[in-house]
Amino acid sequence: MLLTLSELESSGALNELKYSNRGIEKESLRIDKKGKISQNSHNEELGSPLTNPFLTTDFSEALLELITPTFNDPQECLDFLSDIHAFIYKRIDDELLWSCSMPCPISESEEIPIANFGNSNAGILKTIYRKGLSERYGSMMQAIAGIHYNFSFSDGFFKCIYNNSDDVGDLQNLKNDLYLKIARNFRRYSWLYFKLFGASPSASNSFVGLRTRGFKKFIKDGLYKPNATSLRMGDLGYISSAQDQLSISINSIDDYCAQLRDALKIPYPPYEDIGEFKNKKRVQLNTSIIQIENEYYSTIRPKRICPSGERPVNILETQGIEYLELRCLDLDPFNPIGIDRSQIDFLDTLLLFCLIKDSPPISKKENDLILSNHKRIINDGRDPEMEISVGDKEINANKHAKEILSDLEELSEYLGKTLNKKSSNFWSKSLKVQNMKITGLLETPSSKILNKIKEGGESFLKFGLDLSLEHKEFFNSYESNNESMLKESANISLTEKSQIDSLNETSFEEYLKIFLSKTS
Repeated sequence: MLLTLSELESSGALNELKYSNRGIEKESLRIDKKGKISQNSHNEELGSPLTNPFLTTDFSEALLELITPTFNDPQECLDFLSDIHAFIYKRIDDELLWSCSMPCPISESEEIPIANFGNSNAGILKTIYRKGLSERYGSMMQAIAGIHYNFSFSDGFFKCIYNNSDDVGDLQNLKNDLYLKIARNFRRYSWLYFKLFGASPSASNSFVGLRTRGFKKFIKDGLYKPNATSLRMGDLGYISSAQDQLSISINSIDDYCAQLRDALKIPYPPYEDIGEFKNKKRVQLNTSIIQIENEYYSTIRPKRICPSGERPVNILETQGIEYLELRCLDLDPFNPIGIDRSQIDFLDTLLLFCLIKDSPPISKKENDLILSNHKRIINDGRDPEMEISVGDKEINANKHAKEILSDLEELSEYLGKTLNKKSSNFWSKSLKVQNMKITGLLETPSSKILNKIKEGGESFLKFGLDLSLEHKEFFNSYESNNESMLKESANISLTEKSQIDSLNETSFEEYLKIFLSKTS
């Protein structure tokens, strides 16, 4: 479906943009004051990671995941994320939250304690899933931290479009089609996001290991690629040879769910070689290409809130897409919460741009070109001579970035006249900053990181640790608006977790059998 700005305005949909929903999930690695990954268990004062809606753990006991509710106002979302940070800092004593996406130096994978979710079947499933990730990809990769940005339009936005459409069909089908339209275009343009906001051009020696081709050394600890932007999103980060063969289609909701379900059921020989058990202890949920839906790595995923015990693929297939999850955000190490307002405003503008641009189905050939563009920008995106593939042509990435930013500026000015008649146009403000990054008047996060480390002859460790200390100091004097609510939520979560642990449940193997059968 082609949509113009004038059509969105005449339908009333543009006015509904003020009710768009945004939520953030942010991972942060706990470290000690020397910059080593924490060996301490998840503090009970933070609540139960199984049941606390605002604060859980990701792969490791040391890898916190901070979860905001959804907000219409981006600043309110960021403020709540700041409040969760403040809540954590009050309860982790001398520990810090590591400022970078790429983990602190870790000497042995055994130093990365796998998260424990308790003795209930639901908790055991979460822990074994993480053991499976360790067996498949190694624990070191799972210590990487990032941000997921969740975005959805209001129901009113879609109803306006639906009521003014000649194509009389199901409203949820319209939502599915428009969200997937955005997702396809976001994949096409996400190279631009990596270029502007990538913040992982370097890593510790221990993380890189023997994969040093193309890397240079800092004077002290750490390696980097001179023109890299976001190594976290490349071969050094979230890689999976099994998933590289998937190329799960986002051309339709039926294609997406069918191919995702196949990945959940089709055995993968290397994972069969690992086996489901070692020394009679289960080490992965199954030997399929992915154990559960969350194991599927992609820059953007269509999502729907899933009730406990249900399978996301089934809920998505029967009830449709509810929001989009953007998974490509590195932590900004210079920001105490890893993300700022300008970044959100850019993403919102880009998502709307992806909505109004034509978005044909992605063919196998185009998918390969998209992956190639991502790889080029991730590894060498700050090279002014770098080219990317656009259609059948090779185009200078900087030149094409300026063209897209010009289109985004036109969009933001149009939105400003419609929605920001009496207030500041945050979209245009953000785009001016991004244009300065391309023209060289302002440094990108990746270049700021490398320059900072090189200028002082510092190591990757010292760079990350110094910023982590600064962030802790910032929150020592921070006034939270949600301290009492977060404390109450943590206490309630402990009670709920205790109740779940005390249930007289079936054996875990029977529970797992039923759980896995729901995708057949």
